[in-house]
Amino acid sequence: MKQLLYITTNLQGSGGVARILSVKLNYLIEKYHYKIAVINSNQDNDDFFFDFDSRIIFYAVKSKSISTYKTQIRSCIKKVNPDIIINCDNGLKGSLIPYLIKNKIPLIYERHCSRNISVATILEKVKMIISNLFLRINSDSYNYFVILNEEEKNDWNIKNIKVLPNPLWFSPQKPGNVGNTKIAVAVGRHSCEKRYDKLINIWQLVIKQHPDWILKIYGAKDENLSLEKIVLDKKLESNIKFYNPVKDISKIFSEASMLLSTSESESFGLVLIEAMAFGKPVVAFDGTSGTKTIIENGKNGFLVKENDIDAFVEKVNLLIGDVKLRGLMGENAKKGIETYDLNKIMKRWDTLFKSLN
Repeated sequence: MKQLLYITTNLQGSGGVARILSVKLNYLIEKYHYKIAVINSNQDNDDFFFDFDSRIIFYAVKSKSISTYKTQIRSCIKKVNPDIIINCDNGLKGSLIPYLIKNKIPLIYERHCSRNISVATILEKVKMIISNLFLRINSDSYNYFVILNEEEKNDWNIKNIKVLPNPLWFSPQKPGNVGNTKIAVAVGRHSCEKRYDKLINIWQLVIKQHPDWILKIYGAKDENLSLEKIVLDKKLESNIKFYNPVKDISKIFSEASMLLSTSESESFGLVLIEAMAFGKPVVAFDGTSGTKTIIENGKNGFLVKENDIDAFVEKVNLLIGDVKLRGLMGENAKKGIETYDLNKIMKRWDTLFKSLN
């Protein structure tokens, strides 16, 4: 029975990374009987939004000092004595892991975001540049450098890269409606890369023709972005509603007619395949590798040229005005997610781990 040690951060959150790690780690324990420990940095409390198997051992590490962080990491590794270490920390400290641990334990890097993720401040931009530099320099320290889609290969251009997409963690659902509700949804935390400010502007134009439609936005809020204030200032509160994140996504997608994504930095987009599994078409900008590798333009949704607000509005209005088109695209969406079958993808992870014997 192999012992795995995952290194990650902010695992208490409600975002896609926390969701998918809960699914994958639970599966590896239940189906393949791995032993798993997790080093979770920046842990603020003991409560997890998603459900993790009780057999997982968690180590909370919180330190702004690289020196202290190194000491804590090494101490955890000594306690766990893992057969394989998987680094899922996409931040600056995560990029330093090969330098910090310096041992011969097989090491995998698991990337959960685009190489050039959008950030809010100059400081964050500098950190991202430095982090990417360290990752490229020490990429040979990893047995495998795992990314989420084929297009990202060109961004990294390293030898030991491997593509393993995130899995769909539930079976495709029969939609609760055939796209007849007057509701569109967006799902994801309030952050600069999601560009909900653009989405608000888009919806303001959409309701000029369709004033009885509502946009529901689900996700952890960030008061610094003042999104709810923007909606109030534009007098759109009757047509745009904000909701906290929910674990039960059937509540979100069973009542929706489509998913809208204005994200400008997405290496996968778990919410895309979740919506498609419920038979919902997606409208998204084409500027991210995640949307381009999942959405087939005109078949299971629409890809709009990045920043073309008018074209985005046009596609949304087209779907609103044509129930049959929504239904057809929704059916195509459900057929197109076989690639992300949970059992098949987790089998590939098991094979990957076994190759490091």
